Amino acid sequence: MMYPFLSAILPVLEPGTIPEMTLAEFDALLAGELSGRLFDRLTAWDDPERRMGVPLYARMQQFIDCMEYRIASIRAERLKFSSSFEEPGEFYGEIDHALNHMLSSGALEREKLLDLLLWRKLDELEIGHELDFEHLCIYRIRLSLLQKYAQRDESAGRNNFESALEKLAAGFNEP
Repeated sequence: MMYPFLSAILPVLEPGTIPEMTLAEFDALLAGELSGRLFDRLTAWDDPERRMGVPLYARMQQFIDCMEYRIASIRAERLKFSSSFEEPGEFYGEIDHALNHMLSSGALEREKLLDLLLWRKLDELEIGHELDFEHLCIYRIRLSLLQKYAQRDESAGRNNFESALEKLAAGFNEP
């Protein structure tokens, strides 16, 4: 197959960086190189119902389910709320370790830490798959993780924040 060639031409992805290639560019590149069936499997990550049909995506989803369960459990415990969440089939110690470090972080910092946790799981899943179809699947998930930060604009965020402050100030009546 052409997987080693495709893997070799892809730009290196690092956590916290802006990727040189967008998800749309990656998909366009691979749409021309993979069969329709393989391309459908590659893009199955975008559809939660289809992702379970790709073994690597199913393992990643199991990890995400466990992470979400642990987050919900911790929130319920902190709010003194009786939790009746369905436990996932497998637990991962690295999730609890990471969540303990996140409790005092801001929302964006927590999101970045969760994404880094996902990145590390992808590192684990990539072992032995550096030049095959699974590598392309892992690359695509990583690209989607990085792309959400590339789309954020600091000036737009600052404008939204200032607008929210102005609305709060306008609704605040001093006694």
